[in-house]
Amino acid sequence: MNKPKKRRLLLPREEIAWFPELDTTLCNGCGDCEDLCKPGVFSLGEPEGVNRAKMTVANPYNCVVQCTRCEPICPSGAISLPLKKDFDQFVEYVD
Repeated sequence: MNKPKKRRLLLPREEIAWFPELDTTLCNGCGDCEDLCKPGVFSLGEPEGVNRAKMTVANPYNCVVQCTRCEPICPSGAISLPLKKDFDQFVEYVD
């Protein structure tokens, strides 16, 4: 059985602009992204007046480069990520 290769970043994480963007006009504040994301990228923001609080990208550089798990889990389609292929040059696979 082949063991999956590990990914290694070729630049410091802070120099790689891979993280989700959140459209707050679409976000319903459900928290599904926060529950899913183990690195802790998302958190619930402050309520705006009488409106329900929306999620925020509180820790963008905690996001794992090329991870896309949060995008399809968002029921309102508020999360968008860059294209994975545009970030291939920042990642190498090692044993």
